[in-house]
Amino acid sequence: MVLCGIACTHGLFAAGALDRLAAQDDVAEIVCTNTVPVRPADGTGKLTVLSVAPALAEAVRRIHNGESVSALFA
Repeated sequence: MVLCGIACTHGLFAAGALDRLAAQDDVAEIVCTNTVPVRPADGTGKLTVLSVAPALAEAVRRIHNGESVSALFA
């Protein structure tokens, strides 16, 4: 069996979607950002939530200093 990961930006796990994804034997990990709150009750051992705070902070710093924001995405 080949294990895979699932990644998304805005984890809108409606109607038990997170549980259904996590129940798949071939899904090793589910990764999403914290741009949308994920309730602790919706947590599963396979879910990893990454913070977007460092990227936003760097963008604000660059704007304040008159530096390129688009370079963050290059």
